[in-house]
Amino acid sequence: MSAKVFISHKNTDSLLAEKVARRVRVNGLETYLDTIDDALVKDGPELADLLLARMGQCQQLIAVVSSQTKDSWWVPWEIGVGSEKGFRMASYSESYVTLPSYLEKWPALHTDRHIDLYCEYSKQTEIVVNRRMRDVLTEDRRMQVRKSEALDFHKQLRAAIR
Repeated sequence: MSAKVFISHKNTDSLLAEKVARRVRVNGLETYLDTIDDALVKDGPELADLLLARMGQCQQLIAVVSSQTKDSWWVPWEIGVGSEKGFRMASYSESYVTLPSYLEKWPALHTDRHIDLYCEYSKQTEIVVNRRMRDVLTEDRRMQVRKSEALDFHKQLRAAIR
C-alpha cells in the first residue's frame, strides 16, 4: 500500500481540493480529504487534535492554494505539521497565485500532468523508503530516512515539472 496523501485546503476551496484528491486516487494513491469527515465540525484544540490524528495516518501532503488561502490559519498549520513529520509535499493551484515564500520550498503543481508526476515520483520514493526502512530500528533514524527521501523527492519532482 502506498503512502496516503493529506489534501490540505481552505473550506472555500473544497471543490478544487476534491478535484485534486480524485486525480491522486486515479493515480493509485490513497487520500485524506476533510470535506468528507463529519468529525471536523469541531474547532480549536479539538480540531487540532483530530487533524493531528488524521495526519498521523498520512505520509504526504498537497496544499491546495488559492487567493483565499491567505485567510486560513489551518492550511499553514497543516503544512508545518507535514514538514515536521518529513512528509513529501507540494502545493497545487489552478491559477498561478502568488505563493507565500515558505511554500517555495516544495514543488508547485498547476496541472493534472503535474499531479500525475507527483504520484509517479511518490510511488518511486515509497519503494526506496520501504527498502531503506527494513533495517532501521529507531524512530529518530526512521525520521531521518523519511526526511532525506522527501528532499530527494522534492528535487526530482521540481526538475520534472519545469
